[in-house]
Amino acid sequence: MTPATPCTTDAIVLAAGLSRRTSPRHKLLARDANGRPMIATTVRRIQASAVRRTIIVLGHRAREIHDALMPWLDARHPPPLLVHAPDHTHGLSASLRTGIGAARAGHAGAALICLGDMPLVPTGLLDRMIAAHDGSHPSAVTVHHGGRRGHPVLWDERMFPELLRLGGDRGARDLLHRMGPDLLRLPAGPEIHEDFDTPERLERFSTLSPAS
Repeated sequence: MTPATPCTTDAIVLAAGLSRRTSPRHKLLARDANGRPMIATTVRRIQASAVRRTIIVLGHRAREIHDALMPWLDARHPPPLLVHAPDHTHGLSASLRTGIGAARAGHAGAALICLGDMPLVPTGLLDRMIAAHDGSHPSAVTVHHGGRRGHPVLWDERMFPELLRLGGDRGARDLLHRMGPDLLRLPAGPEIHEDFDTPERLERFSTLSPAS
């Protein structure tokens, strides 16, 4: 990527879910060994990447997540765009549609879909995904480790109309399964499978000191 071709990829952080598996605790508010909320580490790593803009989709307990996040933002990067998914209780696809709608309205060339409960995904991997997309403009870029696909997933703007038609709680998995050679697969480390969405995993997160 050169100054003549600025990045047009927006990151979309899905942070609107009900966090049922860790209830009554909200996983995104869980703090690591340094006292930093999970959502803050996730967002800081994304903002440190080459993305043009970071869009955070909020829903359940939106005010608490907002208040936990804001003190930890890095002032060297533009503040994120916060959007609310009014139908966030209808499944992951509802939050995804809200985020894609915001990216499309801002004329993004691609959308990097990130999960709020995956704070260990390294900034360098996000940059690799963006560079891979900018090099050949596939319809999507996915990451894989140990024979399994993980997160995040990058979607070219050509796929936005289909993403906006998604329903249910499966997100875009079915759409990925239908894609052929226009899907670019990248190798990655185990962090792409490291989510923190159970009480046991939150205990594990509380012992970590992830850098960002």
